[in-house]
Amino acid sequence: MDLKGLVHRELGEGLTEEELASTIGVSVRTITNILADEPPQERAIWEHFARYFRIDVDFLQIGGPPHSAGQFDLKESATPSPLGQMRKVPLLRWDQIDQMLMPEEPSRVIQAEAMLETDVPGTRTFAMQVKDNSMQPLFSEGEVIFVNPDLPSEPGQYVLVDSEEGRPEGALLRQLKEIGGQTILHPFNQRYNDLPVTSQQRILGRVVRLRKKL
Repeated sequence: MDLKGLVHRELGEGLTEEELASTIGVSVRTITNILADEPPQERAIWEHFARYFRIDVDFLQIGGPPHSAGQFDLKESATPSPLGQMRKVPLLRWDQIDQMLMPEEPSRVIQAEAMLETDVPGTRTFAMQVKDNSMQPLFSEGEVIFVNPDLPSEPGQYVLVDSEEGRPEGALLRQLKEIGGQTILHPFNQRYNDLPVTSQQRILGRVVRLRKKL
């Protein structure tokens, strides 16, 4: 989702343009211009929005990964910021998830689409882009989620679950529910069906953030 779409969504959640501008730290005129398809020209303003939405500023500006896909070093040191201890986590394609799941400690070098700066904790935490509309309106296609594979998952939480064939690229983003003693994968979009969790499926991780803390 681009900056205009993100602003529209915040306004749709009940904020006025004045309240949103004040919270982000920009002028009301900036919000008005964005809604009129006039994005900010100064990088400093983009950085205000990036901090608010907790998205890498380059990713936000271009609407996609800030670097070409390739190999990245996971062991970059964390740096302090007003938001807390910032570090970089990999933005993975769905077929790259296993890199963060198999070892106890991720390899130093990993294949990823990009590295995103965040204060989300977790040694093996990674980022993904939502791949479909099955969890709308909470999760929209193309939005970035942060997933921690080391946290326990309970009913009511949002998780990534791999396919029955064990293929991470076929993984699903769903809400866990328990109905009649059975664990169910629940989509928000009524066009999709509830599915039982089978013994062949792994929970790949728990969603811990979508642009802002859940």
